[in-house]
Amino acid sequence: LRLALRYIHMLDDDPPPPTLGAYTQPVSTTVRECQLLFDRGCVWAFSLHREEAVACFQRAAEADSACAMAHWGVAFANGPDYNWNESAGFFAAAAQHAGYPSFKVAADALERAAAALTDESPQRERDLVGALALLFEWPVTPTAAQRKVAYADAMQALAERPNYAADADVQALAADAVMSLAPWALYGADQAPTPVAVRAKAPLERGLAADPAHPYLCHLRVHLDEMGPRARFHWPSAEALRRTDATDAGHLLHMPSHLDIQVGDYSAAMQANREAISADLRQLARAPQRFSIYSGYVVHNMEFLAWAAMLAGNKGAALAAAGQIETFLDEARLASNPMLPAFFESYLATRPMVASLSAAGRSESRRPQEASVARSGARAVWALGGAPLAAPARGRAALPLAHPLPSFRPRPGLRREGRRSGGPGGAGGVRGSAHADGAGHAAEAQHDGRGALRPDRSCGARGGALLPRGPPRGELGRARRRRRKVRRDAVRRARRLPDASAPDVRRAARRAGPPRARRAAVRGGPRHLPQERLVARRAAALPRRGGARAAAEGGRGGAGRGGGGGRRRGARELRVRAGELGLGEATGA
Repeated sequence: LRLALRYIHMLDDDPPPPTLGAYTQPVSTTVRECQLLFDRGCVWAFSLHREEAVACFQRAAEADSACAMAHWGVAFANGPDYNWNESAGFFAAAAQHAGYPSFKVAADALERAAAALTDESPQRERDLVGALALLFEWPVTPTAAQRKVAYADAMQALAERPNYAADADVQALAADAVMSLAPWALYGADQAPTPVAVRAKAPLERGLAADPAHPYLCHLRVHLDEMGPRARFHWPSAEALRRTDATDAGHLLHMPSHLDIQVGDYSAAMQANREAISADLRQLARAPQRFSIYSGYVVHNMEFLAWAAMLAGNKGAALAAAGQIETFLDEARLASNPMLPAFFESYLATRPMVASLSAAGRSESRRPQEASVARSGARAVWALGGAPLAAPARGRAALPLAHPLPSFRPRPGLRREGRRSGGPGGAGGVRGSAHADGAGHAAEAQHDGRGALRPDRSCGARGGALLPRGPPRGELGRARRRRRKVRRDAVRRARRLPDASAPDVRRAARRAGPPRARRAAVRGGPRHLPQERLVARRAAALPRRGGARAAAEGGRGGAGRGGGGGRRRGARELRVRAGELGLGEATGA
């Protein structure tokens, strides 16, 4: 029988259930399936996959119609959140009778929740249902967004009660309600927190004290900190999301990169978004019919990966992420919702942006495109106008701009606070830091000659600023390769001279200049320079320092001064060779 059941399971085409971790919020139900589906719905709601959350809550209500919190969850998941609110057209979209989001569905669910409450129902459930009822109205009116204030006040009052001080879920719901009053406007221009940010921080701190790994509290704490001072980033919350056991909740896996990219940890940002993309694509295979609005989060992860790769100097990974965006945004997906074509328009310009900031611009402009990509206005704008904007990065002449773009510039004193090697909240190792300010300055990643980052380990155990090893690869381009080829040709010609030995050539190179230009005398010089004049130039370069010059001119330098007799003999031989060629006294011309 066991073998037969295993064989039937192998033949089952349904994908395995998602891995959403051990999170649970006990509610008043005796049906195990109802509790399981309610917990899954909460994790999806915390990950902002509200479509999937609504489906889980509805199935939980079907499993136990007397569970008031299952109906509460249907209403909660149909409400606004920090990312989707009135400024993004949420309330206009929620004015529909069915589907997601729908205030009609939410209002009906709240009526069922109120009917399911009895005298024996926990006071906690009564309080949550009563507070959420302040948020919804049907039909939707132009003043529907103002109801968020009453809901936020009610949830803040609940969170401040002593009996809810250690309830992480109530604290998370209160912080969510307050932060939604000013989405993406929690700090002023001077990075001072607004009154809304101050109100939201109190429930977050109480909740994280009770449960430091609560998924929604950590999620909201990253959003609260990301627009504020970098020294105050709460890294334990980011690390808790990075180590979460909800490995199929893609947006939770993505959230640490909001802080990583601001401190120059582009490798960690790339890894977080790769894991998030994989988790989201797995969920897409399970439930493609509930992936309309959430598609924006998937594309956001892909674009985030492309930008982290570009800032890290990894052109291949950036182009691969741009290709993922174009593959994901096919015709069927764009037609699945009337909002999506306009919303996804800007994402289709990712490949031209990557190409414009690299030496691949010429080939990318000739690359065949899919129909949906070819019709993208944003892509056409970047394909035509992106190259002149990014030309200086490739060593070309740029068109004059009426408003010059902000340039890459180092910002001293950047540190990644709160990250020790190992221990709670640490990632085991020192990571570099940089910053991307809101005025358009990209994160000041410093590169070595291959586009890699080098953290300054001298800044202590908490992190350090990224110091340059050299200019980025794109700023050198073809000019550097051309100079290298000219120098190699000059060395080959010099070595063919019958009387100029290899030690003399190497000695001249060592005497030519500072460490980074020691081979300038050997590799320098235009390709058309005659061999004899090249020898004369080297002969003039040798006696410019110390005892070699004194020996050549009959000075007092002895064998033990200024570099030894070998150098003086090499200088004399090259000068004699120059005289034999009829060039007279070498002047270095």
